Amino acid sequence: MVRSYPTPRGMLRFLKLLTRTIKQFDDIPLTLTIGYFVWTISRRLDRADLPTLLHHIKCSPRPQASDPYANLERICRLRQPWLWLPILRTHNTCYVRAMTLYRFLDSENEDLRIHFGVEPPKQPNDRVRGHAWVTVDGKVLEETAVLDRQVREIYVYPPI
Repeated sequence: MVRSYPTPRGMLRFLKLLTRTIKQFDDIPLTLTIGYFVWTISRRLDRADLPTLLHHIKCSPRPQASDPYANLERICRLRQPWLWLPILRTHNTCYVRAMTLYRFLDSENEDLRIHFGVEPPKQPNDRVRGHAWVTVDGKVLEETAVLDRQVREIYVYPPI
């Protein structure tokens, strides 16, 4: 049974994971900021339309990085403990992962975009599955499985 509230044992495991995740002093405030973002993004999506929210996210300050791919590894590493928590496990979706990357990835002068798409149902009674992914200069980050499926892009921000 998965509990939606923290237990002392679970919190101890979370703290151990967090201490292995943090590699430098600057990781501490960034991991707290990422955790807060993961916690609140669903409510923010309910309150604002997607283009407005994405514009606000795009204008938010990002941690400086010399290379977007090194920054990608850092963001994924610092995001993972939060998605591991039982209370946030339902947030472990491609949407939240893509929004987190889009929010915190410093792509310098490169073209950073977030994409949303749908995968058509395989059977007539199947539901339509949505996907989200981030690209830097057209190269897909993290959600490479999207390219293996017949995903039809329905929205990209910023618009091309």
